[in-house]
Amino acid sequence: MKNQLPYCNTSEAIKGYDNSPIAKSETNDCVVRAIASAFDLEYDRAHKFVADTFGRKPRQGTFGFGPGMNKIAEERTRIGRKCVKPMGTKSEHSSFRSLSYDVKVKGVKTSRQMTVGTFISKYPLGTYVVTVKRHAFTIKDGVVIGNREDAIQKRKIMLLAWRVGS
Repeated sequence: MKNQLPYCNTSEAIKGYDNSPIAKSETNDCVVRAIASAFDLEYDRAHKFVADTFGRKPRQGTFGFGPGMNKIAEERTRIGRKCVKPMGTKSEHSSFRSLSYDVKVKGVKTSRQMTVGTFISKYPLGTYVVTVKRHAFTIKDGVVIGNREDAIQKRKIMLLAWRVGS
């Protein structure tokens, strides 16, 4: 497809994904896959980390991922050998950072929400864990690692993002 972002299949991006019996039985594991691909962890190790850190139960989504990742960033906790840093500007009304940005339209300054396509064009290099409504995935050097729809839906509004570094 012409209008889609570069995409990498989960089984290619995550170590041990194809051989993992846990991965074969899982659903709603987008956070596990995002952590595994962003931090270069094996799927089973990422699965255990997400279960221990965020209280994720098998075949259920991960609740409290945003606040949990912010806490990990604040405490400078390392995942594997890497740490995270929240992206965006700090809001005085919320504990979360805003990914909105200002543009001038016909001479009037207006605020826009960051979309996946805009994010990749602004940050073409680096590894990021990002969230959209009820979903998380990884963007690594401009390539989407997650579900195929994540690369197709360029105009999906991003909620939170963290840069992964050493």
